[in-house]
Amino acid sequence: MFKALTVAALASTAVIAPAHAAIVFQSTFENVAGGPGAGQYTFVQEADGWTAGGPNNPIELQNNVAGAPAPNGGNVFVELDSSRNSSMSRVIGAGTYQLSFLYSARPGVAAGSNGIEVFLDGVLLDPPGTTDAAGGSTTNWVNVTSGYFTVDQDTTLTFAAAGASESLGGYVDNITLSAVPEPASWAMMISGFGLVGGAMRRRTVRTAVSFA
Repeated sequence: MFKALTVAALASTAVIAPAHAAIVFQSTFENVAGGPGAGQYTFVQEADGWTAGGPNNPIELQNNVAGAPAPNGGNVFVELDSSRNSSMSRVIGAGTYQLSFLYSARPGVAAGSNGIEVFLDGVLLDPPGTTDAAGGSTTNWVNVTSGYFTVDQDTTLTFAAAGASESLGGYVDNITLSAVPEPASWAMMISGFGLVGGAMRRRTVRTAVSFA
């Protein structure tokens, strides 16, 4: 059972936390067994640590089929609407995290069919919440980044298609989960730095006196 979920911008650490974030995983979908060649798409049950929603709800991987991949996203990405609205999930451990991913609407598909939702044990992660846009003449990739969130035990992270279920939907790529220290950890680290700095200053003074 999902016990606790906190989604918040940690104002006191927002400036320094990203510099110390550690990447837990990054899914680029470039080297998936059974993945597509150029100009192809394939359906798989597992991809880069993600598991499909079921045997009739596979993960669709695309390679230059409808729209172009992201400039920094490699050739392969996920369309979260195979023959119907689809999903993919993986388990993350307890910790404080930030999630980011590349998103694009499928070209030529209206808003209301390009929706992507992100859940933690069935709880909508907000932000990013639901990402949805109307598709233009080509892909329009944007980076989506969540606020910091904390889970206190193993939790299922899920990406799911939202809206019309007609085999056409939004794209995702380069899904990255980064671990960031919790506020208490930052307070201890900052206090520790202060103590070390104070000790160094005192040592410098004593040294200066002893050599005077």
